[in-house]
Amino acid sequence: MRLFQTRSALVGRTLGGAGLVDPAGRRVGRFVGLMFLAVGVLASPARAQNSVPDPTPDRRCLQCHGQAAIAELGPAERRVMVGTRLDTGAPVVAPGGTGNAGGLTGTEAAKRPGLYVRPDALAGSPHANLRCVECHEDATALPHAPKLERATCATKCHGEEYGQYLGSSHHEALEAKNPLAPSCASCHGGHEILRVSDRRAGSNRLNSLHLCGDCHAKHAPRATSKDPKGRITSYLGSTHARAIDKAGLPMAATCADCHGAHGVKPSRDPASKVNRGNVPQTCGRCHVGIAEVYATSVHGMKNARRPGSAAVCTDCHTAHGITMASEPGFMLDIINECGRCHDSPDAAKGRVGTYYQTYAASYHGQVTRLGGSRAARCSDCHGSHDIRPLDDPTSRVAKGNLVQTCAACHPGANEKFVEFDPHANYRDAKHYPVLHGVWLYFMIMMSSVFTFFGIHTILWFFRARRERARMGAPPEHGGAHITRFSFVDRVNHALVAITFFGLTATGIPLIFSDQAWARAMARMMGGIEAAGLWHRFFAILLMLNFGLHFFVLGRRFLKRTVSARAWLFGPNSMMPRWKDAKDMAGMFSWFVRGRRPPRLDRWTYWEKFDYWAEVGGSMIIGGSGLLLWFPEIAAKVVPGWVFNAAMIVHGYEALLAIGFIFTIHFFNAHLRPGTFPVDPVIFTGSLPEEELKHTRPEEYERLVKSGGLESLRVKAPDAAKRPVILLIAIVSVGFGTLLLALILIGGLS
Repeated sequence: MRLFQTRSALVGRTLGGAGLVDPAGRRVGRFVGLMFLAVGVLASPARAQNSVPDPTPDRRCLQCHGQAAIAELGPAERRVMVGTRLDTGAPVVAPGGTGNAGGLTGTEAAKRPGLYVRPDALAGSPHANLRCVECHEDATALPHAPKLERATCATKCHGEEYGQYLGSSHHEALEAKNPLAPSCASCHGGHEILRVSDRRAGSNRLNSLHLCGDCHAKHAPRATSKDPKGRITSYLGSTHARAIDKAGLPMAATCADCHGAHGVKPSRDPASKVNRGNVPQTCGRCHVGIAEVYATSVHGMKNARRPGSAAVCTDCHTAHGITMASEPGFMLDIINECGRCHDSPDAAKGRVGTYYQTYAASYHGQVTRLGGSRAARCSDCHGSHDIRPLDDPTSRVAKGNLVQTCAACHPGANEKFVEFDPHANYRDAKHYPVLHGVWLYFMIMMSSVFTFFGIHTILWFFRARRERARMGAPPEHGGAHITRFSFVDRVNHALVAITFFGLTATGIPLIFSDQAWARAMARMMGGIEAAGLWHRFFAILLMLNFGLHFFVLGRRFLKRTVSARAWLFGPNSMMPRWKDAKDMAGMFSWFVRGRRPPRLDRWTYWEKFDYWAEVGGSMIIGGSGLLLWFPEIAAKVVPGWVFNAAMIVHGYEALLAIGFIFTIHFFNAHLRPGTFPVDPVIFTGSLPEEELKHTRPEEYERLVKSGGLESLRVKAPDAAKRPVILLIAIVSVGFGTLLLALILIGGLS
């Protein structure tokens, strides 16, 4: 053997050092040297039959593979080392073999760095005492075949692990010739293998997530896994992965803890650790206490009877993107996770609407949909891992436990308070007749108001267009002005407008919480909690404005110069009169037949409707809002189901007011022919005397007869203020129209 080694070195030095070849030709010297080594290895068994055994068990293998030059040899050079025939194109046959039709052809990779094995490659590894041929069994006879099988880990040492691997998805991929299919060496390494407990090992618990992830991120999408890379990204951002990768906690769950190490199976396989029927046991190996609680829950008991038939850990926490249950994202999304199961009609037990739908329509659901984390979620009332059937006395929502459950969020809750139903549905006449009746009232009221005034507006618009075409544009009134609104009246109106816009903008996202624009509006206001604070601010401002208005009315009543009856029901009063009905009939006669319009007084029937709708509507909205604002206090007097009714009243009365103000009132005050684009009287407090004479003839004549007209005369407003007034009007109408359009989009969708 030493003879061949010497000859190899000698030939290499002679060819390269005697100047017979150029420097590049030194490769030829190395190749010839290795060829001699190969021949020597072939001959050594026969020559060494009667010699002392070599103390280095792998010496025969390392004679070739331990030489760094083998990594630089080309295909043709490598062919020679494993065969006996050197003529070009001839099949390579290993000595003693029967031929190798599928052997080397000389067209393989230019270099094979992996053929070089350092003599100390196994030093310090679990395989330090193993010989090469214990793993590479088909290399026992030399020269070995041109192509060897993969090193076997199963025969003597790892039979149990190999048995698991044979039934795994990885082995199935290997058999299908998938280039990404992992073998033992893919995960544990080849010659450089280290123990799993070694911190440097790729399969170490703190490293394995990247070992698995780097491979699975390369997988192509398929029917059962449409976004493999996204799944890995999701896991790397999970609580489990962050605990390993960021905090360095080796006890956190790795891929192998959930899927298994060697016997990885697809989740559809009943034997898989991540099959729905097995998930509680898989997670329970780490989360022991929670698994014990879950086993006694309605979900756990149902799964015990029929595995996979009820919610398991991954249904609520997801499989890969698991987050802390206290994180806002999880707290908001858990509603949808529950809804995936509880959005089915069969779970509603004959009720109209599913439990998920009725929760989403409730105040709790609306706030949660808009990103609020303070409102009660399913788990706050029913529990999370300890959910019990509704008829179970230990259930959190059992009748005897409701006060305690509600008191967790509503300190002071009592027996009346818990009569509130978080899943009430006003469309369900059978189970909620009172709520259904309240809802029907608003449907009839809204339909009647919008139908009547919608027709009124349309007819007025077209009649005014005809009159304008027949008589031309109305004259511009100049000269003296007559006071119509006092300064306090204008302040009242300004505060009404401000509070109305504010309450609409901050409250309407709740009603349409399922719409993207509603969530965007909530974010613009700093979140739904901040929007709620603004809503309460505008509500307080509205109440203060009401107090101011009625205080002024009280002073005017005390300072009146007529009887109480004349002050309340006379021509200057906002109280409805029989004349209003006659004026209405006269207006419709003008709309339809073109007859002379009625002689109007100080307040018209549509202005009185505006006033009382605003006063009455504000009281209804304000009263129901106070009930919802202070439910614990209100529950000392009224039963909890009143809160369900208050939700309907508050929302639908607001929709009625918004719809009316942003359509009918805007038309009557600013958009109808004759006043378009703005009626400045509410801004300036006065109007031209000729306009008063033309539009309010009865009031004008009464003022002339009583001699009161002169005391109301004022100078015309500064013309420089008109652009500002026009801008305010345009912004107001534009903002109102935008809100109305969003409401229509939400209602239609």
